[in-house]
Amino acid sequence: HNVSVVSRGAWSRNKAASKSEPGKEVRGYRIPHNYISWKDIEKDGLPLETDVVINLSGKTIGQPGPWVKSLKKTIYDSRIDTTKKLAKAIERSESPPKVFISASAVGAYGLDPDKIYTENDSPVEAGKETYFTDLCRDWENSSKLSEGFPTRVINPRLGVVLAHDTDPLKLLLKLAITGSSVVGSGKQPFPWIHMSDAVQAMHKFIEDESVSGPVNLVAPQIVDNSQFTHSLANACMAGVQKVNLPEFLVRLLYGTERANNILLDSPRVTPQKLLDLGFQFQYEDIDSALRDIVEAECKQGGVLNAWIRKKKG
Repeated sequence: HNVSVVSRGAWSRNKAASKSEPGKEVRGYRIPHNYISWKDIEKDGLPLETDVVINLSGKTIGQPGPWVKSLKKTIYDSRIDTTKKLAKAIERSESPPKVFISASAVGAYGLDPDKIYTENDSPVEAGKETYFTDLCRDWENSSKLSEGFPTRVINPRLGVVLAHDTDPLKLLLKLAITGSSVVGSGKQPFPWIHMSDAVQAMHKFIEDESVSGPVNLVAPQIVDNSQFTHSLANACMAGVQKVNLPEFLVRLLYGTERANNILLDSPRVTPQKLLDLGFQFQYEDIDSALRDIVEAECKQGGVLNAWIRKKKG
């Protein structure tokens, strides 16, 4: 298959990638042969004979810093505007793609502590909407195509995707070997999925014509922040701080609205559609997922590898 990547800038944040020859592998990723900009999409539409469109665009939401209106607008626009551009390009296409996979997130759901959300549940009760539920609603709505249009639309509602060689995981691993802290009470759900399972699920979406609409892209095991933190520490052969990270400090670092709806609370979500389809998760439990990620990270050397080797003696 030929792959085309649409981006605001270079193919990778890694400067080496933008200077690499097509086909060369950088940080484990093979540089695509086709690179196009959003301006190209608006002007010329999709590349000819496009079979599948996968939309994962959006500014990261988890970096610490002031939670200000300008950031909220950037996060919103980076998802909704780009999705609308792709939807418009698909409808303009003389040969529309068979599948349009456009990301969403588990933030679409409410925060009822007594509920486990499936795709059959209404995302959030009236009157309990937040910036994040509205964001996910508009994100999914912007991917909708005209009634009767032949392209199948799927909205994966993603949990936290765990993958090695990513900046968030590298930070967590560095914290783990110095002693991680449980966040807040530690009882808040931590919806997650291993990158390998997320990729295989995308293949399933493409191949199985019965799949459409929202699909919860999370692992079947529901864990909380405390379980995740202890599992990560065990995988790194490290300990956990005796004192939890105070909630007031989390709110100070991330802003109250973001902290309360992402870090200090999250919905409990199960991948019901995937389970009903018979999808086989390679990493069903958090322990095996984090062991795999730590092993992959250690193969690249560095501080974590030295730490593990020292612990093993």
